[in-house]
Amino acid sequence: MALDDKSKEPLYVQLYGILKNEIESGAIAPGEQIPTEIELVDKYNVSRITVRNALKKLTEDNYVVRYKGRGSFVPDKQYKRSLNSTQSFTDMCRELGYKPGAHVIKCCLEDASKDDINDLDLREGDKVVVVERLRFADGTPVSLEITHFTEDFDFLLQENLNDCSMYEVIREKYNIIFSSSRKILELKFANYEWAKYLGIPDNLLLRSLNSVVRATEGKKAQRSLQLIVGTKFKLLI
Repeated sequence: MALDDKSKEPLYVQLYGILKNEIESGAIAPGEQIPTEIELVDKYNVSRITVRNALKKLTEDNYVVRYKGRGSFVPDKQYKRSLNSTQSFTDMCRELGYKPGAHVIKCCLEDASKDDINDLDLREGDKVVVVERLRFADGTPVSLEITHFTEDFDFLLQENLNDCSMYEVIREKYNIIFSSSRKILELKFANYEWAKYLGIPDNLLLRSLNSVVRATEGKKAQRSLQLIVGTKFKLLI
């Protein structure tokens, strides 16, 4: 399809529309690289600025992910999760027909930080159980979970939390059910460590979900930070 330089619609918007349609139709499949800047310049006889503006808009709208030195790619399929529940990641994956996975990065007892003390109603000198896990859907790393439990949950230090639902372990073995949570959604740039775990470029924007969760009796039980790859995971509000 040729671009119309007589149209009132800017050329970059026209090019954006063409590429967007190719992505949505599957002509350019998830995980596939789209044509390079030079190829698009030659194909559509437009300036490099026009191409860059079109790619920028595609990136902003999550139709492509741009990797420095590699090019622009259509993101892999997105996984969906609702913010309006305390449903575990594992249960969500099962419900949607995906295979859940988890890899423990860290599980230890630490001194409570100022944020722990404020968010979990702790005192100076209290301890927290810190569990960091990389989460997978169909083998794809989609989020990094950093959870701080009150010391009552020190039984987690003896559990194997790889490739399982931590909520399920807590519910089935210890009869503790999480009933409510407060969530704050923000955007954060991936640092080197997060990017390495998630297999993404440095400084890619991540969806950051902060939660404070209560157990059935109403006592604050845990605070967590979930760093979610926006190109792979869609949050439903």
